[in-house]
Amino acid sequence: MRKNLMLVLVLSFVAAAGIVGLAEKEPLLIYTSCPTEIMSAIEQDFEALNPTIDLQVYRSGTGTVQAKIAAEKEAGRILADLIWVAEYSYCETLKDQDLLFPYLSPQAASLPASLVQPEGYYYGARVFAMVICYNSLYVTEPPTSWLDLLDPKWAGQVVTGNPQYSGSNVVTCAALGMTYGVNYFEQLRANGCTVVQGNSQSAAEVSSGAYLIGFTLDNMVRDLKKAGSPIELVYPTDGAVLVPSPIAIIKTTDHLAAAKAFVDYVLSPNGQKALVTFGQYVPARTDVVGPVGAPTLAELSAQSISLPMDFFKCTSNFFTEQFVEIMLE
Repeated sequence: MRKNLMLVLVLSFVAAAGIVGLAEKEPLLIYTSCPTEIMSAIEQDFEALNPTIDLQVYRSGTGTVQAKIAAEKEAGRILADLIWVAEYSYCETLKDQDLLFPYLSPQAASLPASLVQPEGYYYGARVFAMVICYNSLYVTEPPTSWLDLLDPKWAGQVVTGNPQYSGSNVVTCAALGMTYGVNYFEQLRANGCTVVQGNSQSAAEVSSGAYLIGFTLDNMVRDLKKAGSPIELVYPTDGAVLVPSPIAIIKTTDHLAAAKAFVDYVLSPNGQKALVTFGQYVPARTDVVGPVGAPTLAELSAQSISLPMDFFKCTSNFFTEQFVEIMLE
């Protein structure tokens, strides 16, 4: 009886110690548009390297994350410690509103200047590009440019994401609007282009054969192709749309050291290798090998539309509104 009592006491002590151990982990909340399956893998990798931190993830499209931040700001406090989305001019807006904490990460020296906000307010930690994808079972001569999507041969066969939800589609609207004017959206609509929620759905629709051609992200095509899907990509001759997804620390965080640790992690060789492995992203660092067959960041930059930050920041809402009015109303 005494032995049983001692066993119960020991087990209770162990359980209590476990609960205390869990309670001692520092919570760190990130709002992100990074896909759930990728963030889950990143979370496990980061926590293995930082066992005292409990990374908590709120994941949705960039538009939803922006709305959440705006609502919390209006309520008096932003709950997130970090933000990591696709629409990079948004971080400029947050900086202008004095909502970001400037952090000069020691990892920044290994990144190209184009991915580093000079004062450390944000970093392009996840790199991808909007490209043309096509179903390789049904398409033998794919379009090679954005203008090719206006060809009547693709009438009713093109699908794209919605910039109201997807930050990378906001960037794409601005890049194509700058290059071809809003008339491009009118011609897309006239050719029967369909709008779905986001890029993963667009890629899935093309992969399934529901549509032959789509706007989507290059890393998503590589991921689907690796899994055996009949999908290929084209970097358009008139320019892919480069999206350097920014990560930033929210100024009001109560977990500054942990937030800095996560920024350091995603910019480090370990973090960039994880993004290549789990997400098929082009690495931001030259000392990390990218996905098989993918261009380097320098090569991708050279074949992408140049979208100046000042222009993008001033016009992104305009082009998004024009796209929605033309394509969805």
